[in-house]
Amino acid sequence: MAATAQVHWDRLSRKRICFGHQSVGKNLIDGLMAGRQGRLNLVESSDPETFRHPVFAHFRVGQNRDPLAKFEDFKSVMTSGVGESVDVAFFKLCYVDITDCTDVGNLFNTYRRMMDDLVLTYPAVTFLHVTVPLRRLENGVLQWIKTQWRGDDRERLAQIKRHAYNELLRAAYGPSGRLFDLAAEEATYADGRASIIRHQGRAIPNLVSDYTDDGGHLNERAAERIAARLLACIDSIEEAVSDQ
Repeated sequence: MAATAQVHWDRLSRKRICFGHQSVGKNLIDGLMAGRQGRLNLVESSDPETFRHPVFAHFRVGQNRDPLAKFEDFKSVMTSGVGESVDVAFFKLCYVDITDCTDVGNLFNTYRRMMDDLVLTYPAVTFLHVTVPLRRLENGVLQWIKTQWRGDDRERLAQIKRHAYNELLRAAYGPSGRLFDLAAEEATYADGRASIIRHQGRAIPNLVSDYTDDGGHLNERAAERIAARLLACIDSIEEAVSDQ
């Protein structure tokens, strides 16, 4: 970790942070573990008692392929007593939660209503929003062959839906600064180039091949790099809050 990242560790080690996730989130937790150098008190818990002291607590939220269950589980954790104690709270969906059949507008509206209610109920909490992670899809000839063989390409359509959902998140929460754009991090090469697939003339973000070993989860190097960016995002938000 660079010296700048170490500043984030030190500041955030004094905060009470709650993060709900599943598999890609676990990759980020592993990335935090790899780079924390003992500064951050990382524990797996959603028990309100955990937040009596500074902590970065994470927990398995809901179940994969059921985004509404994740919404309800996160809300349940907040109303269990965590909302009265925590400084920062957030959770994320997984790429499998959005498919080619997802009603993106309805899903986003449900999320926004829930988060609006939580913000009103717990005004002292900084609620962070996170874009949905991506899959790694083939482009060009390989993609054409898959499409011809299968007769359709449901995973490609699912990626388009993920992008549509993320665009709604960016429009709603990007201006506030309380958005961690995980999908953008996943779709940007180390040199700043964008990883994309093409659909009807549009560029759709695509997970960088070097960041994954299985097409969906983050490998160790990518997880550590993106986890550091997550810390920087939380730190900048909390710094802004303290300056108000």
